[in-house]
This record gives sequence, structure tokens and C-alpha cells, in this order.
Amino acid sequence: MKKIRLCFLILAVMLLAACGKVESGESDKKALGENQIYIYYVNFDKTGIVPEVYTIDREEPLTDTVSKIINNLFDVEATERIQSPIPDGLTYLGSVLGEKSGRLEVSFNIVYDAINADTLLFFKASIVKTLLQLEDVNSISLSLTDVASTNEDTATVTENFDQDSFTMSFGNESGYKQKGAIVLYFASQSGEALKEYRKAVEISNTTSLDRLVLESLIEGPGTEEYTATIPKSTTIRNILVKDGICYVDLSDEFYNADNPLKNDIIIYSIVNSLVELPTVSKVQFLRNGEKQEFFRETLPFDGIFERNLDLIEQEEAEE
Repeated sequence: MKKIRLCFLILAVMLLAACGKVESGESDKKALGENQIYIYYVNFDKTGIVPEVYTIDREEPLTDTVSKIINNLFDVEATERIQSPIPDGLTYLGSVLGEKSGRLEVSFNIVYDAINADTLLFFKASIVKTLLQLEDVNSISLSLTDVASTNEDTATVTENFDQDSFTMSFGNESGYKQKGAIVLYFASQSGEALKEYRKAVEISNTTSLDRLVLESLIEGPGTEEYTATIPKSTTIRNILVKDGICYVDLSDEFYNADNPLKNDIIIYSIVNSLVELPTVSKVQFLRNGEKQEFFRETLPFDGIFERNLDLIEQEEAEE
């Protein structure tokens, strides 16, 4: 199973935004002629993206046009107005028009340690806003594969974008916001399995995605087709992500509640939900800052937990 990033990751929130809103330089747009689009670069101050007119050949294959555009974004010479939005640590792999009508799938390799969140934000904004102008393209599926990852199931993070995906603003106190979705795992109605559940959220540059996931699990699914796995009285004492491990310290209500669900359903509801985040590959539980030998006296609990796919039903719902 591939992680699907609201991304941005997301990576503390490496998430972008911007289609349909005014950004730096938008008011200076020049009129487009036939066979022209706007190509978006990062401005010199790295506070926004700015458009420049770019001529394309509408007779050539779409994937060739995409390659030329991305090569231009890579190679553009920096000026007092623009610079390349593509940072070191990214390598273009290719594109294909997907099976879903109008969805362009674009793939890159990435070295996350070499890129900060703001840089990745502008990269995504530039790619999406530029490529959405191409004929027959109405959505972008952007895949980033972490070349440092040893786990094929979690190395690739894929985000889907369209004209209505973003509400972004640069250079002000509110920062930027993105509408997206997080993937949660609640128990099935019977309580015998986990079911995938997608919750619509609005994420800003101050959002802690790991905390948002836990808060959403505590809040519950809000539908009878799913069963909450964590008592609503539970509070988050602490949550921290370091070196891919998410350390979770929940209040005593989590441990003391008379929860009828099986131990593995409760624990992997949390683990599987957190591991959907691109910054998290494993989970370590703590109680008052200390490891506990067992959860509810039977489940070994002092080790590090990884994703468990065997408990998941292949169904989902959208909030």
C-alpha cells in the first residue's frame, strides 16, 4: 500500500496550495497568445510563485510537452524576478496520462533530507499550476519516491491535485492553507477489523499532522459504519516524530477505559493511521514518558510497532 500524502506532508506540513488564488506576480500576467501557457517559477525572494509566458507545441505528445516544461523549470537561469522552483534533491522520472480521464501522473525521486518544507511547497505549486493549463489535463497526480527509503510500501507518496484543491496565500501572517484529506483507520461496525476512512481537513503551515491524526481518532468517525477505537476522554500528553518514529504518549483514560475492542484493533488503529503520514514509518507508545511492558496486561507493548495490513478491510468513506 502506498502512502497517500495530503501531502505533506506534509513532512511536518510539506503541503502546497494555490490554484485559483492571487499570488506574488499574478497581477503582472501578460496576455497569452495561441499555443502559449503560463509557466510558474519561484520569485527571487522565495515568497511566492510568478508566471512567465511559455510557448508549447500542441502537435507533440503530451508527455513530451511535460518533459520540456519540467526541464525548463530545472534549467531556468535565475534573475532578479525568477528562479527555478525545483530544488536540489529532486529528479524527474517521467509522466503519463493516467487511466482516469484527464489525470496526468507525474513522478519524481526525492531526497527529503535535502529539502525544507517551504521549498517543497513552492515546487508543488509551480508544477501543479503550470501543468493544469495543458489541454486534456484536469488533475495532477504527483508522486515523490524517497530514494533513501528501504521500504517499497512506504517510499512513494502520492498527492492528487485539481483546480479546486488549494486555498493558498504567501507572505502574510496566516501563511498558507490547503484542503486535503488524512487517512484514518477505525474499527469496522462489528469491531473485528479496521476500515480505511478519509477525513477532509484544512491544513496550514502550523498544523501538526501527527497530532491532527490522533485528535481525529479520538474525535471518532461520525458514522455508524465505523466504530471509534479511542475513548473520547483521552488526551494527548505528548507526541513527537524523530527519525521516522512517532512517539505517542496518551492519558490514562486510554489505558483504563473499558474498551470492548480487541487489543490489536485498538493499537493498530493508531499505528496504521500515523504510518500513513510520510514522516512516520513506526510508532512507539509511552505512558507518562515511559515504555510499558504490556497493553491491558496481554499485548506486548514496549516494542516499536509497524503497519499491519492484515487487519484492514478494503473499504473507505469520505467525511
